This record gives sequence, structure tokens and C-alpha cells, in this order.
Amino acid sequence: MRRVDLKNFKGKKVALVMSGGVVKASAWHIGVGLALEELGFTLKSNHSDESQLEISTYVGSSAGALISLYFASGFKPIDIISSHLNPKNGVIKPVTYKDMLTFRRKVLNPPRGNNYDPFYEFPGIVKKFINPLLNFNGLFSTIGLKNYLEREVLLSNNFNDYKADVFVVATQLDHSRKVIFSKFKYPSPYHDKTASYYTGTPISESVAASMSVPPFYSPSPVTNPVTGNLDYYIDGEIRETLSTHVAIDNSCDFVISSWTHTPYHYQDAIGSLVNYGLPAVVTQSIYLMIQKKIVASRARRATSEDILNTVNEYFKRNKFGEEHRKNILRILERKLNHNPNVHYVDIYPTHENYDIFFKNSFSLNPDKMRELVKLGYTRTIEIFRRHEWES
Repeated sequence: MRRVDLKNFKGKKVALVMSGGVVKASAWHIGVGLALEELGFTLKSNHSDESQLEISTYVGSSAGALISLYFASGFKPIDIISSHLNPKNGVIKPVTYKDMLTFRRKVLNPPRGNNYDPFYEFPGIVKKFINPLLNFNGLFSTIGLKNYLEREVLLSNNFNDYKADVFVVATQLDHSRKVIFSKFKYPSPYHDKTASYYTGTPISESVAASMSVPPFYSPSPVTNPVTGNLDYYIDGEIRETLSTHVAIDNSCDFVISSWTHTPYHYQDAIGSLVNYGLPAVVTQSIYLMIQKKIVASRARRATSEDILNTVNEYFKRNKFGEEHRKNILRILERKLNHNPNVHYVDIYPTHENYDIFFKNSFSLNPDKMRELVKLGYTRTIEIFRRHEWES
């Protein structure tokens, strides 16, 4: 493979931010990780050597949190791929359907009021069939995935024992709060004062919380390190998709983001999604909402940069004092929550990669996973060859 010029990354602090998306996203992220290694990056772990091209920060939600722990624990992408293709000879035991689809959950009886009856005025016969939904909060639990991590992946259940900086993002069910579990207690980010950094939570519990995608998985209970009470958590991306601000809070210079949520655009060979039933319509709806969040985030950054450049040019053109110009720009950067020294690399499927949209998000079929790994790998190489990041 022709070498790619990565001199801009040398000696810089680089983060890898990975989205959720169940098995589909996991395989894509593994392909991205494989490409980054082949390009020359080192995925930092307790076993890796020091490197000038090192990815030392991992930020993960849901499936992205799982892959973060693989990498931080020292499992290389090729190890994970080989273990899924040939489980008997792999260096790690792969995730199974038994791990993913467990009905077992913690028996908890939190207090419940009588002021919620969404079916109050429904006909009696209808209420009889749908009232059981009031006692249903998810098909499965993430306990099996939590146990898998503790049994097969983790070097330690303590964030502090990892050389890499690992951040796991989850959404608190009974609050408008995003929680970032890690070994660092940073202040709430400027753009979202309801987001909080929590320390002291076991890694396996934080990942189980981040992976609790409703309604597939029930909310996951975690002891609040501040109050000592039980809080319940759901998928980490419901509050905010791609928490790139975490990498910035951790003083990273480059933020490499990986996700698979590209909406379907009409193709003659496929036709309209209306012909593919409710699953396709729901998936498209979710992807459209997620893409909107990502696009809005990138648009805010572009707007902030445009404002700063306009003010800067105005000050220069009118020969304002250098000290005043720099002070004003620093104030604006703080107010706009904009760091001009941070650069982004976004790795995601193009609309031409529409096959990814139709792939089963929960399939552990080795051939299907191999295809997704290859797509993630190929897309990453393509982006880096074209230098598709900010100069």
C-alpha cells in the first residue's frame, strides 16, 4: 500500500471516537482500526510501545464503547477479526448471541407511582392486550455483554489501570443528562451543562449502560458515585451523537470519528424504502435524526470559523492593535466553544455504499462481518489518501 503522508499527526494527541450501531458498527470500527494501523498509527494499550503516531484517547458509545475496550486492552483489529472468523484458534473468544441476547437481569424494585396510565381512555379489550407494556422496559438485558467483558476482554475493571484514556458515554434515563464515565473528572462542557463526567464506576458497568438500546435492551442500573443511589441508563447516543467534545476536553489535537449512520438515498436498483416494510422505514428515520445531529455539529463549527475569520480580517484591514485583535479572538473562541487548533477526520459510508444500510445490525455471520470490516477499512484508506481533514 502506498504510504500516506501523516506528518501533521506526528507528536500530536489523537482520539478515536466511535459511534453505536450494534454489530454492524462494531465490524465497521474494526475495519477502521485495521486501516489506521496499516497507515502507521499505533492503537495505544497497556502492551503497546511509545509512538509518534499514537491514538491514545478512545471515546465510545454503545458498540463503540465495546470496540474501545478491545483496543485499550491490547487486542489488535486483526486479532478480533481472526477470532470471529476462526473462533477455535483465535486469541480472544468472540461475542456470541448468548452474550448479546440474555433475558437475565438484576431483580430491582424501584418505587413506582400511580400517576401514569397512558391507556386510561382506551377500550377495555384494547387495554387488556396492551397494559402488559407498562411492565415491559426491554426485550433483553446487557448483563450478558457485561459478563463477557469481565470474562474475556478487560485487563482491569478500573479506568485508572489503562494507559490509554478511555471514555464511555451513556444517557441517564430519569434525567436530561449525558454521563461520560472515565478516569477524569472534567467540568461540564461549555455547550452542554447537563453533561457530567463520572469517575469510580466499573468499566463493565459503564459499557453495559452505554449499550442499553431501547426497546431492545432494558435500562441498565449503575450506582451513582456521588449520591450512592441507583441510576438507570440507556444508549449513549440518544442525548448526543458522536461526543467529539470529550476528545477536545481531553486536549486532543486530532479527532478521528467513525460511524455508519448514513441515510439511504434513492437508487434505481433498490427503489423506495416504502416497499421494504417497517424495519427499513424505522432505520431510515433513526439515521436521518442521527445524521442531522452530526451535520448540525459540523455546521456550528464551520459557522464559528467563518465568524472568527471575518472578525480577524476586519481587525487587520482597519489596523486595530495586535493585542486587542488577539484578545477579541480568544474571547470569541471561548464564547463560540471553538478551538481552531483541533482537526477532524470523519469516516462514514457514502451514499454510494448503500449496501451497508440494508445489512443486519445484529448479525454475527462471519461473511457479513468480513464485508463490513472491508468497507470500513477501504473507506478509511480512501479518506486518508485524499487528506480529507481540515488543514
